Amino acid sequence: MSLLHLPPETLIPIFKEIGSRFFHEGLGRLTVCEQWFEFALPTYFKCITLDQNTLRNFITSGVTERPSRLQNNLETLHLELRGDGLGIAAPKHTQESNALVALTRPNEAPPGNNPTEISITTTLNKDLDQLASIITQKSHRLHTLRMRAWGFPRPKPFDNAAEDYLLRPTIQTLLSVGNLRVLVLDLSSGFLNSSSAKHGQHNHHICPAIGALLCTLRTLHLRLCSICPDVLKPQEDADMRFLPLKEVVINLSLMEKQLPGIITSAAHSKRCSPPQGGGGGGGGGLLQLKADLYGQAEALGTQMVSAPKVLRILTHSLPRFETYSLDVLSGKTVILEDGSAWDEDAKTVEDEGGSETESEITSADDVSLQDE
Repeated sequence: MSLLHLPPETLIPIFKEIGSRFFHEGLGRLTVCEQWFEFALPTYFKCITLDQNTLRNFITSGVTERPSRLQNNLETLHLELRGDGLGIAAPKHTQESNALVALTRPNEAPPGNNPTEISITTTLNKDLDQLASIITQKSHRLHTLRMRAWGFPRPKPFDNAAEDYLLRPTIQTLLSVGNLRVLVLDLSSGFLNSSSAKHGQHNHHICPAIGALLCTLRTLHLRLCSICPDVLKPQEDADMRFLPLKEVVINLSLMEKQLPGIITSAAHSKRCSPPQGGGGGGGGGLLQLKADLYGQAEALGTQMVSAPKVLRILTHSLPRFETYSLDVLSGKTVILEDGSAWDEDAKTVEDEGGSETESEITSADDVSLQDE
């Protein structure tokens, strides 16, 4: 019997077992025949990766304008944003998205892009805002959101100040997905100031929006230019007896290695600024911020019922530029090798009389290595 002669209730589990990656490796695998395509396309849309080029193609193609297989099947979304404009060479999955648009709308040509009419920043944020509205309203299966955003190229090779290009309200909309179990935000780009009235005075930071997700998340990885202990505070009405969290990693190191063997900048996250006219938010630089996060993480750890638990805070040392991982549960600090995952265990253990000394970790805003 031919595979496609099997009943739908048998075919659906088979395509689910095949998985999205099989079809992402070659879109030709979607087009065996029309019947195959009808089962394969929902599987393709279970897990997608978008950069700003891919996202632009999706928005302009109309794929996301109405209830679609994307919205009904999306489970895992990866956003890989580079702040170097829409004119960069399209990676593999960008080229695939062009082909996919042709497959899903064979009788219509996708509208052309004209990035000269609208600024790159405006275009990207409008696309993100539209995507955020779609997935928060209609993608009820979405459980994993991973977002990485690099800063725009610096005006000078060793200039520390990356240009901000994301809008905070857009990210807050993305974070309003109700069923998230995995959230990874790695944002080396900061947020543009927004005076949007609809978001009111609560638009000063996204940490409370992240904290509101703690009652459903299993995994939380964060690296933000500005952060505060609110990211580790569950909502007041959350059931404090049961938090499904198993893994929390806060990376305070914004260290970048843009050239082979050369660190071009080494900064740490700063504390979120309080709202205008609001109360203090705390000071004391990085050491105080780390201590406050540590205290809140300890409190959170007592509410995490799943085992084994991972609860860590990452920083880097100066002048050696080693990545330190502090295990909140044990109080031990280890040194991670270059390229290690944030949650990876390491063999080298520092003598823990406390944490890093002030000579090893600094609250200075940035370190430029132009003179090296």
